[in-house]
This record gives sequence, structure tokens and C-alpha cells, in this order.
Amino acid sequence: MNDLCQRLRWTALVLSTALIMAGCDQPQPHEGVKVSRPVKLYTLGGDTPQILYKYPGSVTAVNKSTLAFEVPGKVTDIKVKEGDLVVAGQVLAQLDPRDYQAQFESAKIEKDASHKDYERYKKALESNAVTPQAFDQAKRNMEVAQAAFKQAKKALEDTSLQAPFSGRIARKDIEKFDTVYAKQPVIQLHSDSALEMVVDVPEVDWVKGGRVASAKDINLSEQLFVTVSALPNERFPGVITEFSSVADPITRTYKVTVEFNVPQNISLGSGMSGHVLYQPKSTENANIYVPIEAIVGNSDNKAFVWLYEADNGVVTKQTIELGDITAKKVLVKSGLKKGDRIAVSGVHSLFDGYSVYPLED
Repeated sequence: MNDLCQRLRWTALVLSTALIMAGCDQPQPHEGVKVSRPVKLYTLGGDTPQILYKYPGSVTAVNKSTLAFEVPGKVTDIKVKEGDLVVAGQVLAQLDPRDYQAQFESAKIEKDASHKDYERYKKALESNAVTPQAFDQAKRNMEVAQAAFKQAKKALEDTSLQAPFSGRIARKDIEKFDTVYAKQPVIQLHSDSALEMVVDVPEVDWVKGGRVASAKDINLSEQLFVTVSALPNERFPGVITEFSSVADPITRTYKVTVEFNVPQNISLGSGMSGHVLYQPKSTENANIYVPIEAIVGNSDNKAFVWLYEADNGVVTKQTIELGDITAKKVLVKSGLKKGDRIAVSGVHSLFDGYSVYPLED
């Protein structure tokens, strides 16, 4: 939104400046005297400027999780500290397992005994020594015992808290000998190398993108980058992983998530401020841009430039339609073509048919 406002201010400034200068008395040619003067010329299409869009945001981890024990108990061991790097599957903390170990062993005994009863009733049923109802009951008892065993086994395993993915310990909310309840947040884990930045894209920029089925179809290779304020000279290639399809009702912006990776020798963390940079590639049929100093304004708020005609060595007024402002140049939507040469010096003292010649550097 700030970029849009700035462009509008620049456009207004260009036209107002041109109008003020146009209001000054322009010299008229003396009757019978043909005056030729040198002017600096600019060839259109010779150097199409790079457009750069900047959207502010802050760094967050792609994978972030608040970890908790699935069962209650007393903390007997904490194996990590805040800031430690961990790998997937690494044990981070441990609860007292003795009660759960006893329940597991009891459940195992019940499971084994029920299985033996089931096998005995199965053989007895084959010889018609028991009724089918008795066999079905033995089967149900075995299934119940097996389910109880699985539950006891999982509860015992849940006394160990493991890292679901590789990353860095962002926060630790427990101490040794604390008693915790099930699902109580105890540790925050963030991915360390895979980071992302969420930015708000103004609707005026959003409409310039094409329709896609998903973020996977967006290919902005070598056009999308992430920078952080702490390292302003570093650019990290980015990839769009998510985007909202509905504009915020207040800001009129769309949320876009850009994922990026950083080298091992660079340490970035969640919360760092920065920008997502989008620099579209130049195309063969690039837009026409002209220097701001070449533009003159009419009293009817229409802009024009002085077009140089090499055949007869004069300049003629050429009305143009202005577009966006980029650096010190203005996009021309219509009125000029690639290869045209326009005056960029003394433009407020020229008139239609004025005889000029190119100023040599």
C-alpha cells in the first residue's frame, strides 16, 4: 500500500512540475532567423529499468511445534537446553516411567493369558467340547486384553518426549522434578534452516499475477528473494508456499507466505524483520520508460515529450500517457515506441518544429 501511495505522489509531482514549467513563457522563433541548438537525446528501449517490489514482514520458522507429554507424571530428566540443536527422534525430556512400566507388564500378562485361553477354547470348539458362545467370549477377552496391552505400551512410550523434526529448542517451560499433566506445553521446537516470511501484498500488485491452481504452480525462480534488516546485503532465494485468496477487508491486502533457506554459516531466528523482494524478469518486449526530466505538461493536464526527427533535424510535440513511476523514470503506456529519440535537456524552451542537433558528450 505504501508503494502505491508513493507511486501516486510521484506521478502527481511529475505532472505538477511539468505544468509549472510549461506555464513559463517559451521563446518564439525570430522571423526570418533559423536557430539550431544542441539538445541531449535519449533513445527509448536502450536500458529498461529493473522494477523491484518490496513487502515488509518478519521471519518465522516453517516447522514450529509446542511439544507436550501425552501422559501425566513427574519429570525425571531434561536432556536439552534452550538454543540447543536437536535431530528428529531425539529424546528431549523423560517422565518417571515406573507406574507405566508396571501397568505395561500387567497388561502383557493379561494379554498372554487371554491368548492361551483363546487357543484352548478354539481347539475345544473343534471337538465340540465348548459352546460357540463360550468360544466367542474367550475371543472377546483376548481382543480386550490386546487393546489394553497396546494402550499400556503407548503410555509407557509416551513417558519419553521426542523431537518430531530436526530443529532448535526455542523455549523450555519445565524443570526437573516438575509434575506435569497430559497435553501441558513444555517445550517449543522450531526448524532451524527452513524459514519463512509472511507479507501483505496490496491488491494493486496482486492483480498483476496470473491465475494458478495452487502455490506449487508459481515459478518465480531468480525473481523472488528474502532479506533481513540485520543483513541488508544478503539475499536468500524464496518460494511461495501459501497465499490467501481473499483480501483483508481493512488493509485490502493478500497474505503471501514465502519460504527460504539460509546457509549453515548464517544464523537467523524467528522475529527478525525484513522484506520480501520481487524483481520481475525483463522481457524482449519490455515496457517503454522515459526520464522524468524529459516530460512536459500541457495546461489540459496532458503530458508530452519532444520527439526528435533525424531526417529534418527538428523536434515535434508527442503526447504520451503516463504509467507507474520507477526510480527516476516513468512508464509510458502509449505514444512512443522502442527506438524513438526524445529530448531530455532544455525541454521547457523548445517548441514544435524547433531545429536541433544531438549534443555530443
